[in-house]
Amino acid sequence: MDKKSNLFYSKNEAWWLIGFSILLAGGFMIEPQLIYASIVNGQLSDMWLYWSAAIGSAFSVSFFAHLWRNVPVKTENEFLFFRYSGKSAALLHQFRSLYLGLIIIPFLIGFSLLAFSKIVCFIVAIELKLAIILSTALVSLLTFFNSLKSRLRIDFVLFIVFILSFLSISISLFQNTGGLHHLATTIKSSSIHFDIIPSMGSKSFNAFLVFMLVQWWSASILDYPDMNGQKLMASNSGNDLAKSIFLPSLFIVLFRVVLFTLPFMAVGYGFTNNSIDSELAFTSLFVKILPSWMLVLVVVIFMIPFLSFVQNTQNWGGSLLIENFYKHHINAHVSNGMSKKLGIIAMIYIIIVAGVIAICAESLVGITKYLFAITAGVGPVFMLRWYWWRINAWSQLSAMLAALVYPPVLDWFYDHNKVIHELVIGLEYNFNIDYYPIKIIVLTIAVCFTWIMVTFLTAPTATKTLKTFAATIKPGGFWKPFNNSGKTFSKLRLLAWLLQTCNGFLLYFIFWHFLIASYALFIGLLLLFVLSFFVSYQLIQKANANYDLELGK
Repeated sequence: MDKKSNLFYSKNEAWWLIGFSILLAGGFMIEPQLIYASIVNGQLSDMWLYWSAAIGSAFSVSFFAHLWRNVPVKTENEFLFFRYSGKSAALLHQFRSLYLGLIIIPFLIGFSLLAFSKIVCFIVAIELKLAIILSTALVSLLTFFNSLKSRLRIDFVLFIVFILSFLSISISLFQNTGGLHHLATTIKSSSIHFDIIPSMGSKSFNAFLVFMLVQWWSASILDYPDMNGQKLMASNSGNDLAKSIFLPSLFIVLFRVVLFTLPFMAVGYGFTNNSIDSELAFTSLFVKILPSWMLVLVVVIFMIPFLSFVQNTQNWGGSLLIENFYKHHINAHVSNGMSKKLGIIAMIYIIIVAGVIAICAESLVGITKYLFAITAGVGPVFMLRWYWWRINAWSQLSAMLAALVYPPVLDWFYDHNKVIHELVIGLEYNFNIDYYPIKIIVLTIAVCFTWIMVTFLTAPTATKTLKTFAATIKPGGFWKPFNNSGKTFSKLRLLAWLLQTCNGFLLYFIFWHFLIASYALFIGLLLLFVLSFFVSYQLIQKANANYDLELGK
Protein backbone atom coordinates (compact mmCIF):
# COMPACT_ATOMS: atom_id res chain seq x y z
CA MET A 1 0.00 0.00 0.00
CA ASP A 2 1.29 3.47 -0.88
CA LYS A 3 2.83 5.01 2.23
CA LYS A 4 1.49 8.46 1.28
CA SER A 5 -2.07 7.26 0.83
CA ASN A 6 -4.68 7.31 3.57
CA LEU A 7 -6.79 4.31 4.49
CA PHE A 8 -9.97 6.26 5.10
CA TYR A 9 -10.45 9.08 2.59
CA SER A 10 -9.67 10.17 -0.96
CA LYS A 11 -10.34 13.08 -3.33
CA ASN A 12 -11.13 13.73 -7.02
CA GLU A 13 -12.37 10.25 -7.81
CA ALA A 14 -14.26 9.38 -11.03
CA TRP A 15 -18.06 9.37 -10.69
CA TRP A 16 -18.38 5.83 -12.03
CA LEU A 17 -15.93 4.47 -9.46
CA ILE A 18 -17.91 6.13 -6.66
CA GLY A 19 -21.28 5.10 -8.11
CA PHE A 20 -20.61 1.44 -8.67
CA SER A 21 -18.86 1.15 -5.32
CA ILE A 22 -21.91 2.62 -3.53
CA LEU A 23 -24.14 0.26 -5.50
CA LEU A 24 -22.10 -2.89 -4.89
CA ALA A 25 -21.73 -2.13 -1.18
CA GLY A 26 -25.50 -1.75 -0.81
CA GLY A 27 -26.00 -5.36 0.28
CA PHE A 28 -28.57 -6.17 -2.43
CA MET A 29 -27.79 -9.92 -2.48
CA ILE A 30 -29.25 -10.29 1.02
CA GLU A 31 -32.67 -9.28 -0.28
CA PRO A 32 -33.57 -12.66 -1.88
CA GLN A 33 -33.00 -14.39 1.47
CA LEU A 34 -35.29 -11.90 3.18
CA ILE A 35 -37.95 -12.18 0.46
CA TYR A 36 -37.91 -15.95 0.77
CA ALA A 37 -38.21 -15.83 4.57
CA SER A 38 -41.06 -13.33 4.25
CA ILE A 39 -42.98 -15.64 1.90
CA VAL A 40 -42.63 -18.84 3.92
CA ASN A 41 -43.21 -17.12 7.27
CA GLY A 42 -46.35 -15.30 6.23
CA GLN A 43 -46.70 -12.93 3.30
CA LEU A 44 -44.46 -11.25 0.79
CA SER A 45 -45.92 -7.91 1.93
CA ASP A 46 -43.94 -8.28 5.18
CA MET A 47 -40.96 -7.13 3.11
CA TRP A 48 -42.15 -3.54 3.46
CA LEU A 49 -40.17 -3.55 6.69
CA TYR A 50 -37.19 -3.22 4.29
CA TRP A 51 -38.80 -1.88 1.10
CA SER A 52 -40.09 1.25 2.84
CA ALA A 53 -36.44 2.35 2.91
CA ALA A 54 -36.91 3.34 -0.76
CA ILE A 55 -38.65 6.51 0.45
CA GLY A 56 -35.67 7.46 2.57
CA SER A 57 -33.15 6.60 -0.13
CA ALA A 58 -34.91 8.90 -2.58
CA PHE A 59 -35.08 11.63 0.07
CA SER A 60 -31.33 11.34 0.69
CA VAL A 61 -30.49 11.69 -2.99
CA SER A 62 -32.78 14.68 -3.45
CA PHE A 63 -32.00 16.76 -0.37
CA PHE A 64 -28.56 15.82 1.01
CA ALA A 65 -26.17 14.26 -1.51
CA HIS A 66 -25.21 17.59 -3.11
CA LEU A 67 -24.32 19.15 0.23
CA TRP A 68 -21.55 16.72 1.15
CA ARG A 69 -19.24 17.73 -1.70
CA ASN A 70 -18.73 21.18 -0.18
CA VAL A 71 -18.02 20.07 3.38
CA PRO A 72 -14.33 20.95 4.02
CA VAL A 73 -13.44 17.86 6.08
CA LYS A 74 -11.76 14.51 5.42
CA THR A 75 -14.18 12.07 7.09
CA GLU A 76 -17.94 12.32 7.55
CA ASN A 77 -17.69 12.39 11.38
CA GLU A 78 -15.50 15.48 11.26
CA PHE A 79 -18.59 17.23 9.90
CA LEU A 80 -19.65 17.55 13.56
CA PHE A 81 -16.84 20.04 14.26
CA PHE A 82 -17.82 22.04 11.19
CA ARG A 83 -21.54 22.19 12.09
CA TYR A 84 -21.38 22.43 15.92
CA SER A 85 -19.12 24.20 18.39
CA GLY A 86 -17.53 24.03 21.82
CA LYS A 87 -17.25 21.17 24.27
CA SER A 88 -20.60 19.74 23.21
CA ALA A 89 -19.28 19.22 19.66
CA ALA A 90 -16.15 17.49 21.00
CA LEU A 91 -18.24 15.28 23.30
CA LEU A 92 -20.62 14.35 20.47
CA HIS A 93 -17.71 13.65 18.14
CA GLN A 94 -16.06 11.43 20.75
CA PHE A 95 -19.27 9.59 21.63
CA ARG A 96 -20.34 8.98 18.03
CA SER A 97 -16.86 7.73 17.04
CA LEU A 98 -16.95 5.08 19.76
CA TYR A 99 -20.68 4.32 19.60
CA LEU A 100 -20.62 3.58 15.88
CA GLY A 101 -17.13 2.13 15.67
CA LEU A 102 -17.42 -0.18 18.68
CA ILE A 103 -21.12 -1.13 18.59
CA ILE A 104 -23.28 -0.21 15.58
CA ILE A 105 -20.85 -1.01 12.77
CA PRO A 106 -20.03 -4.48 14.19
CA PHE A 107 -23.80 -5.13 14.24
CA LEU A 108 -24.15 -4.03 10.60
CA ILE A 109 -21.27 -6.26 9.55
CA GLY A 110 -22.56 -9.08 11.75
CA PHE A 111 -25.83 -8.94 9.82
CA SER A 112 -24.00 -9.36 6.51
CA LEU A 113 -21.70 -12.05 7.92
CA LEU A 114 -24.70 -14.08 9.05
CA ALA A 115 -26.44 -13.72 5.68
CA PHE A 116 -23.38 -14.77 3.67
CA SER A 117 -22.45 -17.59 6.04
CA LYS A 118 -25.93 -19.09 5.68
CA ILE A 119 -25.27 -19.30 1.95
CA VAL A 120 -21.83 -20.84 2.39
CA CYS A 121 -22.80 -23.42 5.01
CA PHE A 122 -25.54 -24.83 2.82
CA ILE A 123 -23.52 -24.97 -0.39
CA VAL A 124 -20.32 -26.31 1.16
CA ALA A 125 -22.22 -28.48 3.69
CA ILE A 126 -20.53 -27.18 6.85
CA GLU A 127 -21.88 -25.91 10.18
CA LEU A 128 -23.13 -22.32 10.27
CA LYS A 129 -20.72 -21.34 13.06
CA LEU A 130 -17.77 -22.69 11.09
CA ALA A 131 -18.92 -20.74 8.01
CA ILE A 132 -19.07 -17.56 10.10
CA ILE A 133 -15.58 -18.20 11.49
CA LEU A 134 -14.12 -18.83 8.02
CA SER A 135 -15.84 -15.72 6.59
CA THR A 136 -14.53 -13.64 9.50
CA ALA A 137 -11.01 -14.98 8.93
CA LEU A 138 -11.19 -14.12 5.20
CA VAL A 139 -12.22 -10.53 5.87
CA SER A 140 -9.53 -10.25 8.56
CA LEU A 141 -6.85 -11.17 6.01
CA LEU A 142 -8.25 -8.73 3.43
CA THR A 143 -8.17 -5.96 6.01
CA PHE A 144 -4.47 -5.43 5.25
CA PHE A 145 -5.47 -4.23 1.75
CA ASN A 146 -8.51 -2.19 2.79
CA SER A 147 -8.32 1.50 1.91
CA LEU A 148 -11.03 3.75 0.47
CA LYS A 149 -9.04 4.53 -2.67
CA SER A 150 -8.35 0.86 -3.45
CA ARG A 151 -11.92 -0.16 -2.55
CA LEU A 152 -13.35 2.13 -5.23
CA ARG A 153 -11.23 0.46 -7.89
CA ILE A 154 -11.61 -3.11 -6.63
CA ASP A 155 -15.38 -2.69 -6.35
CA PHE A 156 -15.64 -1.71 -10.01
CA VAL A 157 -13.66 -4.74 -11.20
CA LEU A 158 -15.60 -7.05 -8.89
CA PHE A 159 -18.88 -5.61 -10.13
CA ILE A 160 -18.06 -6.72 -13.69
CA VAL A 161 -17.14 -10.21 -12.45
CA PHE A 162 -20.34 -10.30 -10.43
CA ILE A 163 -22.63 -9.41 -13.36
CA LEU A 164 -21.05 -12.01 -15.67
CA SER A 165 -21.29 -14.72 -13.00
CA PHE A 166 -24.88 -13.83 -12.16
CA LEU A 167 -25.93 -13.97 -15.81
CA SER A 168 -24.41 -17.44 -16.19
CA ILE A 169 -26.20 -18.73 -13.09
CA SER A 170 -29.56 -17.16 -14.00
CA ILE A 171 -29.53 -18.62 -17.53
CA SER A 172 -28.72 -22.08 -16.15
CA LEU A 173 -31.47 -21.84 -13.49
CA PHE A 174 -34.16 -20.96 -16.01
CA GLN A 175 -32.95 -23.59 -18.50
CA ASN A 176 -33.05 -26.33 -15.87
CA THR A 177 -36.51 -25.43 -14.51
CA GLY A 178 -38.54 -25.03 -17.71
CA GLY A 179 -38.13 -21.31 -18.25
CA LEU A 180 -39.98 -18.21 -17.10
CA HIS A 181 -43.35 -19.27 -18.55
CA HIS A 182 -43.33 -22.48 -16.53
CA LEU A 183 -42.41 -20.53 -13.39
CA ALA A 184 -45.25 -18.05 -14.03
CA THR A 185 -47.74 -20.91 -14.35
CA THR A 186 -46.47 -22.47 -11.13
CA ILE A 187 -46.75 -19.19 -9.22
CA LYS A 188 -50.28 -18.50 -10.45
CA SER A 189 -51.47 -21.96 -9.40
CA SER A 190 -49.73 -21.86 -6.00
CA SER A 191 -51.73 -21.62 -2.76
CA ILE A 192 -49.02 -19.53 -1.09
CA HIS A 193 -49.76 -15.83 -0.46
CA PHE A 194 -47.70 -13.74 -2.87
CA ASP A 195 -49.50 -10.41 -2.40
CA ILE A 196 -47.15 -7.43 -2.59
CA ILE A 197 -49.59 -5.06 -0.87
CA PRO A 198 -51.17 -6.59 2.27
CA SER A 199 -54.96 -6.80 2.52
CA MET A 200 -56.52 -3.76 4.17
CA GLY A 201 -57.25 -4.17 7.87
CA SER A 202 -54.83 -7.05 8.38
CA LYS A 203 -51.92 -6.97 10.84
CA SER A 204 -49.55 -6.85 7.90
CA PHE A 205 -51.37 -3.82 6.46
CA ASN A 206 -51.25 -1.91 9.74
CA ALA A 207 -47.55 -2.69 10.07
CA PHE A 208 -47.17 -1.60 6.42
CA LEU A 209 -48.69 1.80 7.33
CA VAL A 210 -46.22 2.24 10.20
CA PHE A 211 -43.27 1.36 7.97
CA MET A 212 -44.46 3.71 5.22
CA LEU A 213 -45.52 6.65 7.40
CA VAL A 214 -43.12 6.50 10.35
CA GLN A 215 -40.19 4.10 10.07
CA TRP A 216 -38.63 5.44 6.86
CA TRP A 217 -37.83 8.84 8.39
CA SER A 218 -37.79 7.98 12.08
CA ALA A 219 -35.59 4.89 12.11
CA SER A 220 -33.39 5.78 9.13
CA ILE A 221 -30.52 8.26 9.09
CA LEU A 222 -30.95 9.86 5.71
CA ASP A 223 -28.23 12.45 5.14
CA TYR A 224 -25.42 9.99 4.24
CA PRO A 225 -23.57 10.06 7.61
CA ASP A 226 -21.65 6.91 6.68
CA MET A 227 -19.08 5.57 4.24
CA ASN A 228 -21.22 6.87 1.37
CA GLY A 229 -20.76 10.38 2.73
CA GLN A 230 -16.99 9.97 2.49
CA LYS A 231 -17.33 8.67 -1.05
CA LEU A 232 -19.51 11.61 -2.06
CA MET A 233 -16.92 14.00 -0.62
CA ALA A 234 -14.41 12.41 -3.02
CA SER A 235 -16.39 13.46 -6.13
CA ASN A 236 -15.19 16.17 -8.51
CA SER A 237 -18.38 18.20 -9.00
CA GLY A 238 -22.10 18.37 -8.31
CA ASN A 239 -22.77 16.98 -11.77
CA ASP A 240 -20.48 14.01 -11.14
CA LEU A 241 -22.06 13.47 -7.75
CA ALA A 242 -25.57 13.15 -9.25
CA LYS A 243 -24.31 10.79 -11.95
CA SER A 244 -22.57 8.59 -9.37
CA ILE A 245 -25.89 8.02 -7.57
CA PHE A 246 -28.35 7.83 -10.47
CA LEU A 247 -26.75 6.10 -13.44
CA PRO A 248 -25.43 2.91 -11.77
CA SER A 249 -28.86 2.39 -10.17
CA LEU A 250 -30.50 2.52 -13.61
CA PHE A 251 -27.99 -0.01 -14.88
CA ILE A 252 -28.96 -2.48 -12.18
CA VAL A 253 -32.76 -2.39 -12.63
CA LEU A 254 -33.10 -5.44 -14.90
CA PHE A 255 -30.63 -7.35 -12.75
CA ARG A 256 -32.79 -6.78 -9.67
CA VAL A 257 -35.93 -7.88 -11.53
CA VAL A 258 -34.28 -11.21 -12.35
CA LEU A 259 -32.77 -11.46 -8.86
CA PHE A 260 -36.19 -11.19 -7.21
CA THR A 261 -37.48 -14.20 -9.17
CA LEU A 262 -35.06 -16.57 -7.42
CA PRO A 263 -36.85 -16.88 -4.04
CA PHE A 264 -40.15 -17.44 -5.91
CA MET A 265 -38.48 -20.15 -7.92
CA ALA A 266 -37.30 -21.77 -4.68
CA VAL A 267 -40.76 -21.64 -3.09
CA GLY A 268 -42.83 -22.37 -6.19
CA TYR A 269 -40.94 -25.54 -7.11
CA GLY A 270 -40.74 -26.77 -3.52
CA PHE A 271 -36.94 -26.94 -3.44
CA THR A 272 -36.87 -25.67 0.12
CA ASN A 273 -39.62 -27.70 1.78
CA ASN A 274 -39.08 -29.05 5.30
CA SER A 275 -36.21 -26.68 6.05
CA ILE A 276 -35.75 -25.47 9.62
CA ASP A 277 -34.16 -22.09 8.80
CA SER A 278 -36.20 -20.11 6.27
CA GLU A 279 -33.34 -17.64 5.67
CA LEU A 280 -30.92 -20.48 4.96
CA ALA A 281 -33.29 -22.65 2.92
CA PHE A 282 -33.27 -20.31 -0.07
CA THR A 283 -29.80 -21.62 -0.96
CA SER A 284 -31.08 -25.13 -1.70
CA LEU A 285 -32.39 -23.74 -4.98
CA PHE A 286 -28.83 -23.61 -6.32
CA VAL A 287 -27.71 -26.91 -4.83
CA LYS A 288 -30.64 -28.87 -6.28
CA ILE A 289 -30.82 -27.27 -9.73
CA LEU A 290 -27.34 -26.26 -10.83
CA PRO A 291 -24.52 -28.60 -11.87
CA SER A 292 -21.97 -28.95 -9.08
CA TRP A 293 -19.26 -27.01 -10.92
CA MET A 294 -21.47 -23.90 -10.98
CA LEU A 295 -21.73 -23.80 -7.20
CA VAL A 296 -18.38 -22.01 -7.21
CA LEU A 297 -20.03 -19.20 -9.18
CA VAL A 298 -22.88 -19.15 -6.67
CA VAL A 299 -20.42 -18.54 -3.85
CA VAL A 300 -18.80 -15.83 -6.01
CA ILE A 301 -22.03 -13.88 -6.65
CA PHE A 302 -22.80 -13.80 -2.95
CA MET A 303 -19.21 -13.23 -1.85
CA ILE A 304 -18.54 -10.16 -4.03
CA PRO A 305 -21.28 -7.85 -2.65
CA PHE A 306 -20.68 -9.32 0.80
CA LEU A 307 -16.99 -8.37 0.74
CA SER A 308 -17.77 -4.96 -0.72
CA PHE A 309 -20.32 -4.12 1.96
CA VAL A 310 -18.25 -5.52 4.82
CA GLN A 311 -14.96 -3.92 3.78
CA ASN A 312 -16.56 -0.56 3.02
CA THR A 313 -18.34 -0.56 6.36
CA GLN A 314 -15.23 -1.85 8.12
CA ASN A 315 -13.24 1.00 6.57
CA TRP A 316 -15.82 3.50 7.80
CA GLY A 317 -15.54 2.02 11.30
CA GLY A 318 -11.77 2.28 11.20
CA SER A 319 -12.00 5.93 10.20
CA LEU A 320 -14.26 6.61 13.18
CA LEU A 321 -11.97 4.90 15.68
CA ILE A 322 -8.60 6.15 14.37
CA GLU A 323 -9.06 9.26 12.19
CA ASN A 324 -11.75 10.64 14.47
CA PHE A 325 -11.43 9.29 18.01
CA TYR A 326 -7.71 8.50 18.33
CA LYS A 327 -6.29 11.41 16.34
CA HIS A 328 -8.68 14.00 17.72
CA HIS A 329 -8.87 12.95 21.35
CA ILE A 330 -5.71 10.94 22.19
CA ASN A 331 -2.74 11.65 19.91
CA ALA A 332 -3.06 14.34 17.26
CA HIS A 333 0.62 13.97 16.25
CA VAL A 334 0.63 10.27 15.45
CA SER A 335 2.72 9.43 12.38
CA ASN A 336 1.10 8.34 9.13
CA GLY A 337 2.69 4.90 9.37
CA MET A 338 1.47 4.32 12.92
CA SER A 339 -1.95 5.64 11.96
CA LYS A 340 -2.23 2.96 9.27
CA LYS A 341 -1.16 0.22 11.67
CA LEU A 342 -3.74 1.35 14.21
CA GLY A 343 -6.33 1.57 11.45
CA ILE A 344 -5.73 -2.07 10.50
CA ILE A 345 -5.94 -3.13 14.15
CA ALA A 346 -9.22 -1.22 14.56
CA MET A 347 -10.70 -2.83 11.44
CA ILE A 348 -9.67 -6.31 12.60
CA TYR A 349 -11.32 -5.63 15.97
CA ILE A 350 -14.53 -4.65 14.16
CA ILE A 351 -14.68 -7.81 12.05
CA ILE A 352 -13.95 -10.09 15.05
CA VAL A 353 -16.73 -8.51 17.12
CA ALA A 354 -19.03 -8.75 14.10
CA GLY A 355 -18.22 -12.45 13.87
CA VAL A 356 -19.21 -12.95 17.52
CA ILE A 357 -22.49 -11.09 16.91
CA ALA A 358 -23.23 -13.25 13.85
CA ILE A 359 -22.65 -16.44 15.87
CA CYS A 360 -24.95 -15.26 18.66
CA ALA A 361 -27.68 -13.82 16.41
CA GLU A 362 -30.87 -15.78 15.79
CA SER A 363 -31.93 -14.25 12.47
CA LEU A 364 -31.38 -11.45 9.96
CA VAL A 365 -34.81 -10.03 10.77
CA GLY A 366 -33.91 -9.92 14.47
CA ILE A 367 -30.76 -7.83 13.82
CA THR A 368 -32.69 -5.53 11.47
CA LYS A 369 -35.44 -4.85 14.01
CA TYR A 370 -32.86 -4.15 16.70
CA LEU A 371 -31.03 -1.61 14.50
CA PHE A 372 -34.30 0.11 13.52
CA ALA A 373 -35.33 0.28 17.19
CA ILE A 374 -32.11 1.95 18.40
CA THR A 375 -32.34 4.60 15.66
CA ALA A 376 -36.06 5.38 16.02
CA GLY A 377 -36.59 9.15 16.30
CA VAL A 378 -32.96 9.99 15.46
CA GLY A 379 -33.43 10.60 11.73
CA PRO A 380 -35.05 14.06 12.00
CA VAL A 381 -32.03 15.49 13.83
CA PHE A 382 -29.67 14.36 11.07
CA MET A 383 -31.94 15.89 8.44
CA LEU A 384 -32.64 19.15 10.25
CA ARG A 385 -29.03 19.86 11.17
CA TRP A 386 -28.49 20.94 7.54
CA TYR A 387 -31.59 23.08 7.22
CA TRP A 388 -32.33 24.51 10.69
CA TRP A 389 -29.86 26.65 12.58
CA ARG A 390 -31.29 25.84 16.02
CA ILE A 391 -30.17 22.17 15.99
CA ASN A 392 -27.07 21.87 18.17
CA ALA A 393 -24.70 19.14 19.32
CA TRP A 394 -26.85 18.42 22.37
CA SER A 395 -29.81 17.77 20.05
CA GLN A 396 -27.96 15.03 18.21
CA LEU A 397 -26.29 13.57 21.30
CA SER A 398 -29.56 13.39 23.25
CA ALA A 399 -31.32 11.78 20.29
CA MET A 400 -28.65 9.09 19.94
CA LEU A 401 -28.54 8.36 23.67
CA ALA A 402 -32.32 8.28 24.03
CA ALA A 403 -32.66 5.95 21.03
CA LEU A 404 -30.05 3.63 22.56
CA VAL A 405 -31.54 3.57 26.08
CA TYR A 406 -35.30 3.65 25.47
CA PRO A 407 -35.74 0.34 23.52
CA PRO A 408 -34.49 -2.00 26.29
CA VAL A 409 -36.39 0.07 28.87
CA LEU A 410 -39.61 -0.25 26.87
CA ASP A 411 -39.01 -3.99 26.38
CA TRP A 412 -38.41 -4.43 30.11
CA PHE A 413 -41.65 -2.68 31.04
CA TYR A 414 -43.51 -4.69 28.42
CA ASP A 415 -42.18 -7.93 29.89
CA HIS A 416 -42.29 -7.08 33.62
CA ASN A 417 -44.82 -4.32 34.25
CA LYS A 418 -48.41 -5.58 34.29
CA VAL A 419 -49.99 -2.18 33.55
CA ILE A 420 -47.74 -1.45 30.56
CA HIS A 421 -48.08 -5.01 29.28
CA GLU A 422 -51.87 -4.92 29.40
CA LEU A 423 -51.91 -1.47 27.79
CA VAL A 424 -49.80 -2.70 24.86
CA ILE A 425 -51.84 -5.89 24.55
CA GLY A 426 -54.95 -3.70 24.39
CA LEU A 427 -53.40 -1.62 21.60
CA GLU A 428 -52.42 -4.77 19.72
CA TYR A 429 -56.00 -6.08 19.97
CA ASN A 430 -57.86 -2.81 19.26
CA PHE A 431 -55.69 -1.78 16.30
CA ASN A 432 -54.91 -5.29 15.03
CA ILE A 433 -51.17 -4.70 15.12
CA ASP A 434 -48.09 -6.47 16.51
CA TYR A 435 -45.75 -5.23 19.23
CA TYR A 436 -42.91 -4.17 16.92
CA PRO A 437 -44.80 -1.45 14.97
CA ILE A 438 -46.20 -0.14 18.26
CA LYS A 439 -42.65 -0.08 19.62
CA ILE A 440 -41.44 2.00 16.64
CA ILE A 441 -44.23 4.55 17.13
CA VAL A 442 -43.67 4.85 20.91
CA LEU A 443 -39.90 5.14 20.53
CA THR A 444 -40.25 7.74 17.78
CA ILE A 445 -42.50 9.93 19.94
CA ALA A 446 -40.33 9.52 23.05
CA VAL A 447 -37.00 10.15 21.30
CA CYS A 448 -38.30 13.14 19.30
CA PHE A 449 -39.79 14.67 22.44
CA THR A 450 -36.43 14.23 24.21
CA TRP A 451 -34.23 15.90 21.61
CA ILE A 452 -36.72 18.71 20.96
CA MET A 453 -36.81 19.54 24.68
CA VAL A 454 -33.01 19.36 24.91
CA THR A 455 -32.65 21.61 21.86
CA PHE A 456 -34.61 24.45 23.42
CA LEU A 457 -33.18 23.95 26.91
CA THR A 458 -29.57 24.27 25.70
CA ALA A 459 -27.69 27.12 24.08
CA PRO A 460 -27.50 27.34 20.28
CA THR A 461 -24.31 26.58 18.39
CA ALA A 462 -21.82 29.48 18.45
CA THR A 463 -22.76 32.25 16.04
CA LYS A 464 -19.33 32.18 14.36
CA THR A 465 -19.68 28.45 13.58
CA LEU A 466 -23.19 28.88 12.23
CA LYS A 467 -22.14 31.80 10.03
CA THR A 468 -19.23 29.81 8.60
CA PHE A 469 -21.45 26.81 7.94
CA ALA A 470 -24.21 28.88 6.31
CA ALA A 471 -21.76 30.81 4.14
CA THR A 472 -19.77 27.73 3.07
CA ILE A 473 -22.55 25.21 2.43
CA LYS A 474 -25.48 27.57 1.69
CA PRO A 475 -27.97 24.78 2.29
CA GLY A 476 -31.09 26.94 2.36
CA GLY A 477 -33.85 26.23 4.83
CA PHE A 478 -34.41 27.98 8.17
CA TRP A 479 -31.30 30.10 8.61
CA LYS A 480 -32.94 33.51 9.00
CA PRO A 481 -30.50 34.88 11.58
CA PHE A 482 -27.63 34.36 9.14
CA ASN A 483 -26.78 35.68 5.70
CA ASN A 484 -25.71 33.57 2.72
CA SER A 485 -27.73 30.53 3.77
CA GLY A 486 -28.63 29.85 0.15
CA LYS A 487 -31.74 28.33 -1.34
CA THR A 488 -33.15 24.81 -1.12
CA PHE A 489 -34.79 24.76 -4.57
CA SER A 490 -37.32 22.66 -2.73
CA LYS A 491 -39.93 22.41 -5.52
CA LEU A 492 -37.46 20.71 -7.86
CA ARG A 493 -36.13 18.46 -5.11
CA LEU A 494 -39.57 17.59 -3.77
CA LEU A 495 -40.80 16.57 -7.22
CA ALA A 496 -37.63 14.55 -7.85
CA TRP A 497 -38.10 12.82 -4.48
CA LEU A 498 -41.70 11.89 -5.24
CA LEU A 499 -40.76 10.52 -8.66
CA GLN A 500 -37.89 8.50 -7.24
CA THR A 501 -40.09 7.16 -4.44
CA CYS A 502 -42.73 6.09 -6.94
CA ASN A 503 -40.01 4.44 -8.99
CA GLY A 504 -38.73 2.61 -5.93
CA PHE A 505 -42.17 1.09 -5.41
CA LEU A 506 -42.78 0.64 -9.13
CA LEU A 507 -39.76 -1.65 -9.34
CA TYR A 508 -41.55 -4.32 -7.30
CA PHE A 509 -44.60 -4.23 -9.58
CA ILE A 510 -42.34 -4.39 -12.65
CA PHE A 511 -40.76 -7.47 -11.14
CA TRP A 512 -44.16 -9.02 -10.35
CA HIS A 513 -45.43 -8.69 -13.91
CA PHE A 514 -42.15 -10.12 -15.18
CA LEU A 515 -42.56 -13.03 -12.77
CA ILE A 516 -46.11 -13.89 -13.85
CA ALA A 517 -45.23 -13.45 -17.56
CA SER A 518 -47.51 -10.41 -18.02
CA TYR A 519 -45.06 -8.98 -20.53
CA ALA A 520 -47.16 -6.12 -21.91
CA LEU A 521 -47.54 -4.60 -18.44
CA PHE A 522 -43.93 -5.45 -17.62
CA ILE A 523 -42.65 -3.51 -20.64
CA GLY A 524 -45.10 -0.66 -20.11
CA LEU A 525 -44.17 -0.24 -16.45
CA LEU A 526 -40.47 -0.56 -17.27
CA LEU A 527 -40.73 2.23 -19.85
CA LEU A 528 -42.60 4.35 -17.32
CA PHE A 529 -39.81 3.63 -14.81
CA VAL A 530 -37.10 4.74 -17.26
CA LEU A 531 -39.03 7.90 -18.21
CA SER A 532 -39.65 8.81 -14.57
CA PHE A 533 -36.02 8.03 -13.76
CA PHE A 534 -34.64 10.47 -16.33
CA VAL A 535 -37.14 13.17 -15.41
CA SER A 536 -36.12 12.93 -11.75
CA TYR A 537 -32.45 12.88 -12.77
CA GLN A 538 -32.90 16.07 -14.80
CA LEU A 539 -34.74 17.72 -11.91
CA ILE A 540 -31.90 16.91 -9.53
CA GLN A 541 -29.30 18.10 -12.04
CA LYS A 542 -31.19 21.37 -12.47
CA ALA A 543 -31.55 21.84 -8.71
CA ASN A 544 -27.85 21.10 -8.20
CA ALA A 545 -26.83 23.46 -11.01
CA ASN A 546 -28.91 26.21 -9.39
CA TYR A 547 -27.33 25.37 -6.05
CA ASP A 548 -23.81 25.64 -7.56
CA LEU A 549 -24.70 29.05 -9.02
CA GLU A 550 -25.97 30.18 -5.63
CA LEU A 551 -22.81 28.83 -4.00
CA GLY A 552 -20.62 30.82 -6.37
CA LYS A 553 -22.20 34.17 -5.53
